Amino acid sequence: MRILGLSSATKIISIGLIDEEKVLAETTIADIQAEKIMFYVQEAGIRAEDIDGVAVAAGPGSYSGLRGGLATAKSLAQTLNKPLAGVPTLEAIAYNLINIEGTMAVILDARADEYNFALFGASGGKLKRLTDDLVMKLETIVERLSLISGEIWLAGNTLGIRDQGLGDRKNLRFAEEAHSQPYGINVAKLGLLKLAAGLAADPLALSPEYSHQPHFKEYH
Repeated sequence: MRILGLSSATKIISIGLIDEEKVLAETTIADIQAEKIMFYVQEAGIRAEDIDGVAVAAGPGSYSGLRGGLATAKSLAQTLNKPLAGVPTLEAIAYNLINIEGTMAVILDARADEYNFALFGASGGKLKRLTDDLVMKLETIVERLSLISGEIWLAGNTLGIRDQGLGDRKNLRFAEEAHSQPYGINVAKLGLLKLAAGLAADPLALSPEYSHQPHFKEYH
């Protein structure tokens, strides 16, 4: 299956195009516009109609980024009449460490002093979710991590963890910045697994998974 993956949940906007295990295109872009995305698809030698599915990072993440990404993914899926898959942002970040053997914690800014947090395990090139996506205060995350004696990898926005004095813990391994983003190529790979399992999303029902619902001010 040829799957197009889109990610605009964080500051890095990216796309990825795969054909099963083969990577056909992978790049960052300035904004999430359908015309630019299809340009890179065509540059990879793939006709739009030959895409088998579209996957998108569905949250958590920035409000405007998620809204734009989902709108574009829905438009492409409906225009091309292809199935759509929503991929959790934290899972796409964790996929950067798919080749480790062990446990990983993914942390992403939520709002104020709260963070999105989830635990995953990797073994044999497969990713397993160990917790749901949670929203926690930094001190709660620090407390939980301090209780873990085994080796654990941290990815995402980990600067706060380092600042809380856990940066010197020998059992904590910090992923590089390059491995802490939910890249479009990871979204495509995870989307492939979903679509192959028959877990396509309804384009009309798929909505962003915000860590907090956005606040709107009413003007009169």
